[in-house]
Amino acid sequence: MHDMRNTHRGTRNRRRLGGAVLALLVAASFGPLSGTALAAPAPSVTPAPSEPPAATSLFAPSALTLTVARGERAETTVPLRAVTLSCRPTATGTHPAPAAACGQLRAAQGDFDALPGRGRSVCTKIYDPVVVTAEGVWEGERVRYERTYANSCVLRSEGMSVFSF
Repeated sequence: MHDMRNTHRGTRNRRRLGGAVLALLVAASFGPLSGTALAAPAPSVTPAPSEPPAATSLFAPSALTLTVARGERAETTVPLRAVTLSCRPTATGTHPAPAAACGQLRAAQGDFDALPGRGRSVCTKIYDPVVVTAEGVWEGERVRYERTYANSCVLRSEGMSVFSF
């Protein structure tokens, strides 16, 4: 019987200890919310900037998603390949040559139709259409471009390096 009483006391003491630990944890968690945390913040000693900060936007000024798909129109195809291309502040993305692609787009002032092809090749006359797309933002303007080539050989020959991926 003596052992039973000690066991009962031990359980009761553990419960008291558990409650005390819980109270300490709650106090520690909410303690910083009282006192100095509720006081007014100290005035800033940083001088005001001479120029207002530049406006920020949700989109990078030049960020595009480029795709290549089999078919005549992008809306009826599933892309075979797709990459991202961001040209500001630096050329980045999943495009294999982002710096070259951004350079070509800058030289063409973002006009995909003005981009140079890579040269003429001899291609078969088999009609197996390939469609390329570019969607996103170029220098703050929305872009939606689509062009269809007779086949992948023609794309490689006449198509621009921006779509070489």
